Amino acid sequence: MIKFKNIAIALKSPIKAAQYSAAYWSYKRAVASFAGLSNKEVEKLYCEIFESDFIKDIAERSDSPVGFSNLTMLAPFRAPTLYVITRILKPEHVVETGVANGFSSAFILHALEANKKGRLYSIDLPNQPGQVIEKQTGWLVSDDLRSRWDLIIGSSRDMLEPLMKKLQAIDIFYHDSEHSYENMMFEFKLAWKYIKPDGYMLADDITDNSSYNEFVRDNDCRHKELFKLGIMQKLNRGVSI
Repeated sequence: MIKFKNIAIALKSPIKAAQYSAAYWSYKRAVASFAGLSNKEVEKLYCEIFESDFIKDIAERSDSPVGFSNLTMLAPFRAPTLYVITRILKPEHVVETGVANGFSSAFILHALEANKKGRLYSIDLPNQPGQVIEKQTGWLVSDDLRSRWDLIIGSSRDMLEPLMKKLQAIDIFYHDSEHSYENMMFEFKLAWKYIKPDGYMLADDITDNSSYNEFVRDNDCRHKELFKLGIMQKLNRGVSI
């Protein structure tokens, strides 16, 4: 039975409640189908992260529950799905915007360590309105994961393009910075130019505005929505921006 306690976001409208329910029942199958893997292979990766000491430590230090009763970053189709996708793609270069406490950064870095390859580049402008944290940016990232991490402090408007030009090509881009239409579309368009064919672009809070829907409509990509997480795969046959 789905626990709807403390998920007011999902219950603001019947449509969002239906989207949440769909994600609850199908997130593993959806990831498996999207990645072209068997349900068993993807199930193994989710078990790998949910049964790990890593997630237990993150949950304890952040005082966040694991599971569906809250829409925290530890809900299965949020940070754990970032872990699973990173394990599947085995990327060389991952870029994310928005760090705050460091949930997504920690899960991606933990996956890179399990892959024994890859590097994460994170851009964060700390303590924006509505997201003030009292601790250091990325404090949830443990010391043993930081050797694969470059944390860049500043706005994605200033820092993203120079980073992309430096890297030249990336495997995964994850947006979780300011969720305005203008900023999301800016990041989508810029990052898309540098994502390798068959690479992934992911975005959190895609229901905040129409940028995600417009982008997948206007560009040649495969896409899947897991409630507020959007997943796009760049196709080999070219895109238009």
